[in-house]
Amino acid sequence: MSAADFFNFFHLNLYIYLIYACLMDDTFTWERGPFEKCPRCLGQTFGLLGAGRDLITLRCTKCRYSYNEVLPKVDKACIYLDQFMFSTIFKIKAGGQAPPGHRDFYEELIPLLRRVVLLQQAILPHSDLHSNETIVFHDPRGLRDAYEDIGGDASLHNSDEIEMHQVLAFARAFRDGGEPLLTFTPDAILHGSRNGWLPDMRVSVNTDYSQFADGIRRSRDEGFAALKELVAAWTKEKPPFREILRRESQFGQHRRMALLSVIQRMVNIGTDGDSIGMINATLAPVWREFRMLYKFLGQGASEDVAMLRVSTFWDWPRLHEMPFNRIFAYLFAAFGRRVTMGQRKFTRGLMTDFRAIAAYAPYVDAMFVDRECALLLGEGELHRDLHYRARIYSYANKEEFLAYLRELEARATGEVRGYAGRIYGITSPP
Repeated sequence: MSAADFFNFFHLNLYIYLIYACLMDDTFTWERGPFEKCPRCLGQTFGLLGAGRDLITLRCTKCRYSYNEVLPKVDKACIYLDQFMFSTIFKIKAGGQAPPGHRDFYEELIPLLRRVVLLQQAILPHSDLHSNETIVFHDPRGLRDAYEDIGGDASLHNSDEIEMHQVLAFARAFRDGGEPLLTFTPDAILHGSRNGWLPDMRVSVNTDYSQFADGIRRSRDEGFAALKELVAAWTKEKPPFREILRRESQFGQHRRMALLSVIQRMVNIGTDGDSIGMINATLAPVWREFRMLYKFLGQGASEDVAMLRVSTFWDWPRLHEMPFNRIFAYLFAAFGRRVTMGQRKFTRGLMTDFRAIAAYAPYVDAMFVDRECALLLGEGELHRDLHYRARIYSYANKEEFLAYLRELEARATGEVRGYAGRIYGITSPP
């Protein structure tokens, strides 16, 4: 038996023992206080059994009488926190120090976020971009637990899925005429219900994703190396903003190059007989997009005609309007301009940050992102030409973010505060 197997076996038996001990303990009850008078037996034994979604269940510890109460309706804001925010909060709660110059900010932020979430005024969903960074973090399990503990149990659709959904909406408009039909609300990209009350208990599964860590690091390193080459080329050529934007907006050219790369990888993998590598190649976003468009646009047509329709669609000028493509291209061009003006330093996570903003800014209510990304979004062309739902916050306007969270907290009604106090034990001034 491996150490990991022994660890899991030990904990499983420990859980079984604890449940058995609870059942054998005459003083143990699944219900918890504060206890009220039971409507049936009149004992002071009517407590909280469980809560979540839209109901709270109360039950008597003696006669087992129970009933459900409908929880008040809530309308939660959807706030995207960048990975560095979750990581920093996790480190501080584990005994670490806040980043220099931001101690006071985090001292107010951490309890304020918790109150806003438990008062059902906001969710802080995590995404695949968070998950990938978590897998390569030094304590992935701890950070994964922190996501749910800090922000609730909400999660966003993968950034690839959001991009593909937009591509399909534009493909339908391309095929049928008319306008692309897209809804830019948090509910359009959330798994599950945004406005359900958080359950009073959370179950955590210790899933081991470490087998993916090397692949994620390798992909990140390859992307960073490619970006460094591009930065070197920009440094010599010094293209203007509009030229970089034009190049980055060439949707069809980028798609065809990426598709060719995946196909070449499949050919090489087929020669080597690497079945796992072949599965990974077929899961590449550009391959999945091509297959989707091939079926959607080429229905009833020959293979050559279907492929031509996909290629023609990829060159459709209206794809410049697609939010994901447009936001990413503008951010990339703004970064390129900084490079031509002398900036040489950039982080490995820059493209991930751009991707997060491109995917989620049109849908969520607010984002707290890297300072550099926030400053890029405030530059002339980006501020004028880009339109999205999210309010953008960073360390550059952190006091405004705190003010925004205070506003959310103040929205909680007295009824909501009463139920939140009973279910989660939270106290918050009205």
